[in-house]
Amino acid sequence: MEGLVTITFQHYHPGFTSVLLVNHTHSHAIDYHQVYREETSLSLCAGQSAFYTWQDPCIDRELIWSCGKEKGHKDELIKDGKGEFFVDDGDNKLYWISFLDGMQRILLFTDDSAVRDFLQKTGSMETIDQEIVLSLQGFGVSLVNNLIPKEVAYFAIRNSGVIWEQKKRKRFRAVKTKYNGVLENGYQDYLTEIAASSKSPGRKQLDVKLEADYGSDPMALFKPKEVKIRRSFEYGIWLQYRTSQHQTQLHLKIHRLQLDNQLTGAVFPTVLAPVPPPKSVAADSVPKPFTELCVMIQKSEHSDVKQFKYCKLLVQAMAVKVDQGFLNAIISLFSSGAADEAQQLVAFRQECDLVNRSLTLSTSSTSASNIKHFYDILHFSPLKVHLSFSLYGGDEVDGEQKPQIQWNIMNLFLQSVGIVLTDIQDVVFKLAFFERNYTFYSQSQLNQEIIRHYSQQAIKQMYVLVLGLDVLGNPFGLIRGLGEGIEDLFYEPYQGLIQGPEEFAEGLAIGVKSLFGHAVGGAAGAMSRITGTLGKGIATLTLDEEYQKKRREALNKRPADLKEGLARGGKGLVMGVVHGVTGVVTQPMEGAKKEGVGGFFKGVGKGLVGVFTRPVSGVVDFASSSFEGIRRVADLSDEVQRLRPIRFINPDGIIRPFRLREAEGHQILLEVEKGRFASDLYLGHVAASGNVRHIFLATDKRVIFTTRGDILGHWDSEWEYPWSLLREAPSLSPKGIQVILKEKQKKLFGSGSIGKAVAILEKDRREAEALISRMRIAFQASVSHIIVGKS
Repeated sequence: MEGLVTITFQHYHPGFTSVLLVNHTHSHAIDYHQVYREETSLSLCAGQSAFYTWQDPCIDRELIWSCGKEKGHKDELIKDGKGEFFVDDGDNKLYWISFLDGMQRILLFTDDSAVRDFLQKTGSMETIDQEIVLSLQGFGVSLVNNLIPKEVAYFAIRNSGVIWEQKKRKRFRAVKTKYNGVLENGYQDYLTEIAASSKSPGRKQLDVKLEADYGSDPMALFKPKEVKIRRSFEYGIWLQYRTSQHQTQLHLKIHRLQLDNQLTGAVFPTVLAPVPPPKSVAADSVPKPFTELCVMIQKSEHSDVKQFKYCKLLVQAMAVKVDQGFLNAIISLFSSGAADEAQQLVAFRQECDLVNRSLTLSTSSTSASNIKHFYDILHFSPLKVHLSFSLYGGDEVDGEQKPQIQWNIMNLFLQSVGIVLTDIQDVVFKLAFFERNYTFYSQSQLNQEIIRHYSQQAIKQMYVLVLGLDVLGNPFGLIRGLGEGIEDLFYEPYQGLIQGPEEFAEGLAIGVKSLFGHAVGGAAGAMSRITGTLGKGIATLTLDEEYQKKRREALNKRPADLKEGLARGGKGLVMGVVHGVTGVVTQPMEGAKKEGVGGFFKGVGKGLVGVFTRPVSGVVDFASSSFEGIRRVADLSDEVQRLRPIRFINPDGIIRPFRLREAEGHQILLEVEKGRFASDLYLGHVAASGNVRHIFLATDKRVIFTTRGDILGHWDSEWEYPWSLLREAPSLSPKGIQVILKEKQKKLFGSGSIGKAVAILEKDRREAEALISRMRIAFQASVSHIIVGKS
C-alpha cells in the first residue's frame, strides 16, 4: 500500500475538543459556525456553554461568530485574545476573551467587566511580586587531570570590558565600537592628567568627529551631537528571575564564553569561542551578548499544564575547533575505567529491580513525564558554526602513554575520517532557525522535534564538509569569501550614501578593502591549506615522529604578517636541508642509544629517507607559511587567542591557585631553543631591565638568559650555565643579579669573563629576591648531589 490511514479511539480528556464556548451574558445569544459552513450555524443562548469541534476538518479551521453589531468575527482558536463590542446603538457593551484552561481552549463572552478584568489580571497585566537579579562579572573553570598531572582545558565566561553609552530619550545605549575606543583612550588620558597635576581641562577634542567633557557631572558628548554619556560594562552573566501569582519570567544573558585547549602542542588553542565580526562590521556595531534567553511562562493553580507565552533563544556565530589530542584528553579525564565485579553486580541488581517493578507505577511515572505544555512563541535563532577538526594535536606526557579514545563508535568515525578525508579548517555550517507557534508539546515530543530539525539541517550542509577539505584548499570558503567581498563592495557605499558624501567615500573604501581582502586572502588561504596538506604527507614519510611533532608545533604558531611568514618558511627550508643531511649520522646514533643494534639500523633507514623527504617538506612548508602570511595580511578579522597561559603544576602534583607569572615563565621555558630545556623544573624568572623580551630564567638544573626574536618570535638562549659551573649561588646586588662562574669563560676574541650580571629594575626586586632564595636551595641541592656522587 502506498498510503495508510490509522484511526485511534481514546477516552475523552480535557482539551480534545477545539473550544469550549461560554456565554456569560444576561440576554444576548451568540451565533457561530465554521468558515464556509453558514448553513450549519449554531446559536448559544445566554447563560449556556457548549463544546465545539470542527464540522469539516478538511477546510480552513476558523470559527465565525456574531453577536449584535459584531458580525462575522473570525477566530482560529489557537492563541489568546481579547476584545469588546457594542450589541446595539446604546451603551450595552460585551467583552470576549480567549484563553487556555489547562489544555482546553475557552472562548468566553461576558457583559461583566469584573470578570474580564479578573481573567486579564491572571495573564499579562498581573503585577510582579518577586524579582531576583543575579549578575557575575565572570568566572573560569580549569580542568586538570591530576594523574598526569596536566591542565587539559580552561573554560571561562567574561564580561564585555568597558562600554561607553550615550543617552537616547530615556535610556542609555552603547556607542559604536569605533567611538568606544576613542572615548576610553581620552578618559584614560584625562585620569593621567588629573593624577599628575590634580587639574585638567575636562573638555577634550578627541578627533575630528568627537568632543567630550569628562569633568562635568554627568559626563557629556558635544560632537557629533550633545548627549549625556557614561562609562559602563556588561556582566559576564546576567540573570533576571521574576514571578507573580500566575507568571514566571526568565531573562538570561551570557556576554562572552570561551573554551581553551590547554595541552602543549595543540593544533587549535581555542576550542569554542564567538566568531569576531569583520573589522568593518565591528566598527559600526555595538557589543552583543553571545547568548540571550527570554522566557515567560503562565501557569494555573488547578492545572499542571504550563503556557509558554514567549520563549526565544539567541546564539551568535561561534567557532568550534577540535583536534584528536584534545578529545583523547577529555575522554581520559572523565572516563571511569573498567567496572569491577562489585559495580557490575550492583548494576545487575538495579536491572532486576526494574523487571520486578509494577507496570502501574511505570505507566504513571511515564504519563507524568509526558505532560503537554502550550507554546505560543518558541524560537531558536539560526546557528552559524565555523568548524575545524584535526587528527593530530596533544603531545605525549613524559612517562605516560598518550590516551586513546575508548568509545568504539567515535574511534571508528575518526579512523574513517582520517582515511577518506583530511583535516578541515573554518568550514561554515548554517543551520536554519527552529520555530513553533501555538501548539502543544510534551518534553519528549519537543526534544524529538528539535533533534529532527537540526539533523535535517546538518544533512543538507554535508556538501560544505566535502568542499571544505584542506586537500582541496577549502573552495567553499573561497567562494563564500568572494561573495561577502562583492556584497560589501555594493552595500557599504550605499549605507554611506544615505548618511552623506563623506560617509559614502568611507563606505567605498571599506567595500574595496573587503573585496580585496577576501579575494587575496581567500586565494592565499586555499594555497596555504593545499601546500600544508602536502607537507604533512611528506613529513609522514620521514618516519621520524619527533620531527613531525616539532613541525606541527611550528606550523600551529600562525605568522602575524607576511614578513614573519617568509622568515619562518625560510628558516624551515634551511633547517630541512641541514637536518636531512646531518640525519644520516645523527639518526643511527640516536637509534642506538634508545634501542641498541636494532635502533641503529632503524636510524640508518630514517636517515637515508630523511635526506630526500626533509628538504622537500621544508620547501612545501616554506610555500605554506608564505601563503599563510599573505592571508593574515589580508584578513579582515582578529584571531581569537587563549585567555591565559597553560597552568604550571609543581612536581608534587598539588593543584594550587593559578599564578599568571608562573604560567608565563613556564611557557617561556618550554619554548626556549624549541623545548631544549623542557625537562627542567621551572623555578622562576625575572625581566632584565624591565624588558619583557629579555628574561632571566632559573630551573632546578641551570640558569638561562633568553631573548625573543623580533621577526620569528622564538626564544633563543643567549647563555646558560648548569649549577655545576657556578662558584656559588647567584646573589642580588644593587645593580641586579650576579652569576659567578668557577672558571673564566673563554671567547674566540677577547679574554672572556668570570660571570654575568643581569640588571633588575626597582619594581622587580621583590620577585628577584624570591627567585634568589629558590636558586640558593637548588644550588645547594646540586652541590649535595655532586658530593654524594663522588663519595
